[in-house]
Amino acid sequence: MKKIIIFEMILLANLFFGFANSLDSMNYLLQEGNTFYQEKKYDEAISCYLQIVENNYESAVLFYNLGNAYYKSDNNPKALLWYERALRLSPANDDIKHNIAYVNQKLADKIEKLPELFISRWWNKISTGLTGDGWSMVGIGCSVLLMLFLLGLLFFRRPFFRSLFFLLSFSVLITGIFSIFFARKETYRYQEQPEAIIMRTVINVKSTPNSSGSDLFVIHEGLKVKVTDQVNDWVEIKISNGEKGWVKESDLEII
Repeated sequence: MKKIIIFEMILLANLFFGFANSLDSMNYLLQEGNTFYQEKKYDEAISCYLQIVENNYESAVLFYNLGNAYYKSDNNPKALLWYERALRLSPANDDIKHNIAYVNQKLADKIEKLPELFISRWWNKISTGLTGDGWSMVGIGCSVLLMLFLLGLLFFRRPFFRSLFFLLSFSVLITGIFSIFFARKETYRYQEQPEAIIMRTVINVKSTPNSSGSDLFVIHEGLKVKVTDQVNDWVEIKISNGEKGWVKESDLEII
């Protein structure tokens, strides 16, 4: 039994030190990448940042830095790709939104979005204010507050306090229900219809998932699209004005 316990302690110690060394390595690469960026060595900075990404490390700051480095390297499609990935992790970040809007002004495609009802636009703006994990944390917080307010209803007998705790309980219950709905909506939104950035300079979008299909319309690099279907190495895309067509999977990158 003692041997088993000692073995487990050694294993845990190795895991801990391995994790610590991994973090040190990631921090070193991040600092080195930042140094290269400040020295205007953007290709070297990109290489450092991508090494961190390859180790399955995700961070809005890291992705934002990658976007900046690609933009400085005159690679707008890649810049938008990493800005959009950063925005997924930090949806309320105004700097990321500003950079996305700024780079979009430089793109060839200026496509009008389909008109949206006010209530639908308002609803989507609220739900995208946090990530799925963020809304889940709000839901957990509401659950804790609800239990506390219900306890208040049990222990306080005065009408004023009972009315107060009832209103508070009702408010956090409604908020909790909406937060659970929004968490589910944001978690599955990108899985059902993932978004992508067009990487090829010019693409003739096809009517069918093959090269012999007729040309429907032309799009250019940097355009954000929704992926609605896939057949072999062809994907069906939908652009913001509602038009659909087929492009090669290699012509885009999923955000």
